[in-house]
Amino acid sequence: MDDKERILNLIFKFFVESKDYNGIPLRSIGDELEIDYKVSIDLIIELVMDDLVSIQSSTNPHIIGFQHFQLEDQCHILQKAKSTTVTEHTMGDFTFYAENTEFPICLYPSPAYLCKHRDLAEFGTAVYSKKLALGVPQLRLFYFDIEVLDRYAGDPRYAFRFEDYAGDIYCKYDENDRPLVRDEDEIFLKSFGLGYDEMGQRLAVVPLTYLKRLTPEHQVYWSGKEYTGQGQVLREYYDNIILGEWTFRHSIFSGFIGEQNCLNELAEKIFGKKLFKVSYTKEDRPREFTLFFKPTRKNYLDFVLLLDKMVSDNINKDFFRGEVDLEELVPIEGGMVERRQKGTLRIFEDWMRKKCNGADDAIQEIFKVFKKVRKERQEPAHKITANDYDKNYDKKQKELICEAYESMMNLRMAFASHEDAKGFEVPGWLDPAKITPF
Repeated sequence: MDDKERILNLIFKFFVESKDYNGIPLRSIGDELEIDYKVSIDLIIELVMDDLVSIQSSTNPHIIGFQHFQLEDQCHILQKAKSTTVTEHTMGDFTFYAENTEFPICLYPSPAYLCKHRDLAEFGTAVYSKKLALGVPQLRLFYFDIEVLDRYAGDPRYAFRFEDYAGDIYCKYDENDRPLVRDEDEIFLKSFGLGYDEMGQRLAVVPLTYLKRLTPEHQVYWSGKEYTGQGQVLREYYDNIILGEWTFRHSIFSGFIGEQNCLNELAEKIFGKKLFKVSYTKEDRPREFTLFFKPTRKNYLDFVLLLDKMVSDNINKDFFRGEVDLEELVPIEGGMVERRQKGTLRIFEDWMRKKCNGADDAIQEIFKVFKKVRKERQEPAHKITANDYDKNYDKKQKELICEAYESMMNLRMAFASHEDAKGFEVPGWLDPAKITPF
């Protein structure tokens, strides 16, 4: 067996036996096979040009990150590596050696070589594990119909989180640390994000490296929902999860909660009472207060119901006590009148008109949205409505939450103009320029 063959076998063996589809460091080749470092590089260059070996050179070359590079570029990097030196470091009784480069090199069997020689039997039906075993880059993004998430979002046996542009999924365990699901369903999806197809319809996005944590059964399920068109990932998800960079934009859902909390804090500061009974946070908010994944009538109406509960049902009537009438006289049969409780939106609107004299048009515009939500909630309660699937429900939800956010922000701005609100600071992240309807 010549040295080229020995090198190729070592690279292949290391990759196959690694736990996370890792590559072998360049300098390890010469050390393990007792070949001069520069001579080993010349032999590796030949293997690269024969499309038998592929290299990664980056701050983390131990995984195949985003792509396999052009053969000429790989050879150029290897030639430059001949001049890379090593420094000895000592820490107590330990001595270690480090290459003097920001971009170390690791070696992998090429995809072409893996396709011919990798035995995939051990992976069974694990579709995405097979792709990794064949050298597909670990950070390559795969797109799926958004409905793929419904299986987990609606199942209480799974912890399902989705906020702004990213989420995760994992199965729950009982008090004895046993999974609530059968073994085949015991999954952990570290991260998924938001993307769009060519028509602007939402897609789920997952880096390949996270798909391998799904069981084979669930990998098959996801592969059946894979989108084969040209998907586009949301920039915030890509920057944060893939590139590891900070992103400072927030979803319209987080923006709504932030504005509502500010309004509540202003009410306490100015009037000494809470306007809303419950204050939500970005971390502790209704699980369903996000975009729904399957555009159906039921999902849309469920969202309308939740939004109304967060606004109308959440208004604290005691906030207005002594300021405006909480009841009204309503004519009934026989010339009689009946005393009835006013709805919370009506009370709030009456109070705003009293406090903001001359701003009737602006107040009407603010409450028009909340009344629209209340009306859409009440209609299904009085009749049987058939469920249906229509992608327009996505658009309706987006329009509704955008309108509700704007009304809540306008209410907060009205309270902030009160003389006793002096010194109150709105969090910087609530800058409207940082709030996005995703």
